[in-house]
Amino acid sequence: MLAYVLNQRGEVRRARRQARLDRLNAQLKELYGPLLVLVESNERTWDAFRERHQPSREERQRAGGLTEEQDRLWRRWVLTVFVPTARRMREIIVTHGDLFVEDEIPPVVMDFCAHVASYEVTLVAWEAGEDEDVLVRHPGGGLADYVRGAYQDLKATQSEVLSAQT
Repeated sequence: MLAYVLNQRGEVRRARRQARLDRLNAQLKELYGPLLVLVESNERTWDAFRERHQPSREERQRAGGLTEEQDRLWRRWVLTVFVPTARRMREIIVTHGDLFVEDEIPPVVMDFCAHVASYEVTLVAWEAGEDEDVLVRHPGGGLADYVRGAYQDLKATQSEVLSAQT
């Protein structure tokens, strides 16, 4: 009888560890992994774009904004690179929002989703030949910092769980 009870407890512990590992794997594969790749590639692309094509804030203020050529280039990059990537990120967030490590979706993630939604109106205005700036600003480096940190924490936890199984 004692052997049976001990065996059952061991099975329950193994099942719990496996369920925890399954959730960690899903978080990494379906949410944080894809977000990390998209965030990192977007950050690198943005940095390269800004370095090569975007005047500094002070230069833009002195010039009264972007030149016509700079604005045309900005819109091209927004339409072909930044918005499509942001839409993919938002879709991952919406589809896999149950996999966030927190009990609620983090504010920086909600700010990002609001930014993407507000860009939809800006794009419609641009199509109509109107000038309209995005209503909700991008949350900046906070989003990348959050995704990087959560991914690293999950990978460390996954490693701990895997090493405890052996």
